[in-house]
Amino acid sequence: MANMKNFFADKRYPGRFIIVGKDRGAAVVIYGATGRSPSSLRREFVEQGDGVYMTAVDATVAIEGNPDLLEYPAVRIFENGIVSANGNQIERVDSLAFEGMNAKNYLANVLADETYEPDEHTTPRITGCVVLGPAEDAALHIVRTDNGGINRSAWSVPLQDGSGSYIATYAGPDAKPTPSFVGEPLQVPLAFGSAEAAVRSVFDMLAPAPGTPDYRIGVVAAYVDGEGTPDIAIVNKLARVSA
Repeated sequence: MANMKNFFADKRYPGRFIIVGKDRGAAVVIYGATGRSPSSLRREFVEQGDGVYMTAVDATVAIEGNPDLLEYPAVRIFENGIVSANGNQIERVDSLAFEGMNAKNYLANVLADETYEPDEHTTPRITGCVVLGPAEDAALHIVRTDNGGINRSAWSVPLQDGSGSYIATYAGPDAKPTPSFVGEPLQVPLAFGSAEAAVRSVFDMLAPAPGTPDYRIGVVAAYVDGEGTPDIAIVNKLARVSA
């Protein structure tokens, strides 16, 4: 399992990514976002109600971008778990209290007719969830292009303390055409100890080399302990720049 800093070292532009796992006994979902276009970069994470939303900070998204793709609930907290996604497909996950199937099959079922994003990069749609309780479970799902068709893949992922499973929209190189994430989820270590430490560490790991553009938008982490108490932390690049 790669050191987390080394893991991100060759991922100049991962797009959006999700990590699900466990850290010091807490169930963890980490969602991170990077962007290159002006409209993508003029966004931030805002905690509202039962989750965290990706929202525009000004009119740039509406004028130069596509609000339907750029604004969405990124993380939602349920009584028995957490779900995260890079778009409005998260609205299809209206409950984690499903019966008769595991988390992998549930995501595969509710996202059975989902497609990749209708943009120039055919950006994959990624979704992840952690289900708490006696039947603890976790899953990741991706919808991506496949030789002109659609590939939908879902995985059950282990919830082992100190370990997480990672998927992203893009493979990592800063290139155009932008290569999509390929293969299965990648294993990463989780040893931050808290949501606050996680967002600050991951945000710093995504920092650009001197003299290169900063593609970071922000990072969200949701940690839920054995008592079911959620600990949510957010770091936004725009908030740091204006501070």
